[in-house]
Order: sequence, then C-alpha cells, then structure tokens
Amino acid sequence: MKAEDFKTYLAEDIDRIRKVLEELGVHRLWETGDELRGAPPDTNNHTSISVNINTLYSTYYKRDDTLRTDIIGLAQYLRNESFPQSFKFLTSLFGLSTGKFVKEEKYDPLARFKEIRKKSKPVKSIDEIEVPKFGRETLADFIMLPHINLFHEGIMLQTAELFDVCYDPQLDRIIFPHHNYDDKNVIVGITGRTTRSKEEIEQLLIAKYWNYIKGYKKSLNLYGLAFSLEHVKKYGMLVVFEAEKSVLKNFTMTRNEGYSCAVGGHEISPAQVQLIMRHLPSDIEIVIAFDKDVMDMKDKKTGEHIGEDFLIRTAQKFSKYRNTSYIYDKDDLLEEFDSPVDKGYKVYHQLLENRVSVK
Repeated sequence: MKAEDFKTYLAEDIDRIRKVLEELGVHRLWETGDELRGAPPDTNNHTSISVNINTLYSTYYKRDDTLRTDIIGLAQYLRNESFPQSFKFLTSLFGLSTGKFVKEEKYDPLARFKEIRKKSKPVKSIDEIEVPKFGRETLADFIMLPHINLFHEGIMLQTAELFDVCYDPQLDRIIFPHHNYDDKNVIVGITGRTTRSKEEIEQLLIAKYWNYIKGYKKSLNLYGLAFSLEHVKKYGMLVVFEAEKSVLKNFTMTRNEGYSCAVGGHEISPAQVQLIMRHLPSDIEIVIAFDKDVMDMKDKKTGEHIGEDFLIRTAQKFSKYRNTSYIYDKDDLLEEFDSPVDKGYKVYHQLLENRVSVK
C-alpha cells in the first residue's frame, strides 16, 4: 500500500483518524469544523495539534515553532523515527499490510535495461515519487494579503492573490505557497521569505527562507507551472527562472497570463526536466533565464569565466528534444544578483529578444 492510498483509507472514517492520534499519544481530542484537535503527549493544551479530516494536513503548534506536515509526518515527529518506520507502524494498526514500505511491483519488460542505465547515471521517474498534497487549509494561519514589499518590487496585488501569496505575522515572513506542478488547487510546499534586512539576517542568524511543510523538496516540483500551462501556447515558450518572485513579475507584466516557472535555485533536477518534457507541447521553446550571478560565474580555482558554459549545459538537458535557448546579459543591463525580469518590462524583453539558441 502506498502512502497516499493509506491516507485516503484514513479519510474515509474519522474514527480511523482518532485511532491513529490516540496511538500516537494525542489526547483530549475534540472536533471542530473539518478538523480534529488535541493535546500532544507531554502537555494538556488541547489546541496544539490539529488534523484536517479530509486531507490529513496536520499542524503542531509549539511554543517556538510550528510543524506543518501530514499525519504520517506527524507520526514521524512524535515517534522520532523515519518515514518507513512510521508508515509500518500506522498500517499495522489496521492490519493493512505486513508493514513493509515497498513500491508496488509491476512487470516491466525493459527492467533489465533500466537497471544497466541506473548504474551509469541515477535516474528517478516522477511516477515513483510520492508528494503529500493539501488544500487551502494549509494557509489558515496566515494573513491572506501580500506584503507591501512585493508591490514595491513591481508585483501587483492581483498576481499575488492568484498565487495565494500571503503573510506570516508571527515569523515576519512573506509566504509563497508552492502549488503542485499540474494543479492550481493543490499545495505541496510553503516557502517563507523573511522581510528582515541583510544586516539583521547576519547579526540575528535569521534564515532567509523557511520551509513550512516538512519534507517538501523544490527539486520535485516547479513553482508556477500549473498557472503557466494554459498560456504557453500563446507565447510559444516557457521561461525557467530561479525564484518565485521572478514568476510573479512575469505574470504581472502579462496581466496574469504568464508563461514561466521557477526551479528554486540554479540547478534543474532530473525530475524537473521530466515535468517540463511531459507537460509541455513539443513546439514550445524552453528558455533558461537564471540570475546575473550565474551568468557571471567563475571557476573558484582558475578564475575562468564559466557562467555561459553552465547555461549552455543546462539548456542541453532539453535541446535534443525541444527548441531551447538561454538569456545572457552581454550588454550588462543587470546588476550582480538580478533576475532577467528585475529591471522591468523593457530590459526583460530586450534580454529575451537577444536570447541564445542551443542545438
């Protein structure tokens, strides 16, 4: 049994959820709306733990932090063990399996050849990856308004609302929900960016970014792709940025008909390559649009300029199968850490028009 199948089984009957929580030591259980709430094993605060009875999204409000995960992640935390151990424990409560966390076995006539390929290069199919999925209840603790800083950076209110951007007053962070790559209504991750200054971050040791949903990996998703899929045909391209704000600026420039996504860094993972190849029509061009510091990257040992070579190698992950190009600021229009969209509409489109094709 897979984790998502097990969660579906639990959600069919609230008593099954109660049983799990009781076995985890959660007590003083009570029901409110679509949530079950209770106290953790070591306190009597009966509002500390909440579990959505439909999605099994789970929250543990602690004095100095808040854990946001699903019911399996909650079990992991309370039992202080690995995912397979918790999954085995939970399924054994209902006699659903032997408790071993194994993938569903299917006959594959190409299995022998795939094994040979794996030995030379690690490849993981996105079909084998299980990512916890949640609804908008994940945002219940936040203020559903964007921070004024986003407006000053050129991101309009309508765009921020479209992407469910909000604000965490407790941790003073701008919240960027990460929707699943193919569904605007499903949230798989929540990234919080601090509003504190560079000096405060350094002196107070504040993390610039905070991942609210434990275990979420940006490398298994693409921020904004679900919103862009319906518009890429109009523009004939998908622009791949590094960060969330670049996608929001692209959508602001196009009156919320954007054609971009963000990888969450300057590396495109094998899973992200698969997502793009699978969901984009074959005639859509892929444009790599990483930040200026990547374009200017140098070898630490030799000092040799390697930024453009890096962009070319990144583009070559797609160029065998799609028209592919990259943005390179040869006219020095951007500052050191700028994204191609940070200097506004005119500069962005100048860079886009001068993009370099890769064969």
